[in-house]
Amino acid sequence: MATKTEPRNLAFMVTPMQPVILMSLNPPEKDYLYLSMISFFFFILLAIPALLFSIKTREANFHGDQRTAQINSRLALGFSISSILVGSIMIISSIIVGVLKHEV
Repeated sequence: MATKTEPRNLAFMVTPMQPVILMSLNPPEKDYLYLSMISFFFFILLAIPALLFSIKTREANFHGDQRTAQINSRLALGFSISSILVGSIMIISSIIVGVLKHEV
């Protein structure tokens, strides 16, 4: 025999749900660690801050500090690119000076 459920007992079976707010997580900022390590081969004085800022970016991403990670990521990229540019200019200029000295 099936038991009959009375309408007044249905109110106890329904449980209200809490409102859920979904927020999308931003992807972590790039830390440019490999680029800063490559920049050591070009100009070490600008590569050291690039490496430090890339490590700070990783730490900020780990702690969820999006704003600090974004600032440190841009600084790491800037120092890495400037290290590669300055180092390349120095290498090219030293080759040019070396070639011009031998021609004279």
